Amino acid sequence: MKNNQSIAELLKNVNTSYLTDAEKYEAIARAERAEYIVASIASAIKAVKNLAMKVKSALVSSPAQHA
Repeated sequence: MKNNQSIAELLKNVNTSYLTDAEKYEAIARAERAEYIVASIASAIKAVKNLAMKVKSALVSSPAQHA
């Protein structure tokens, strides 16, 4: 089983005593933005893959159609 934590949750566990609060919030915001972009790209790839499978199955004739 995977333990999926967001990047922001992981950053909260890092020693950031040398950073100001503004720098901490900026790092968390950037991490969340990057995570969102990666999730969006993964979702788009999955959608394209599903579309390609549907098109392929529509174009490939099955043996039952020629019987």
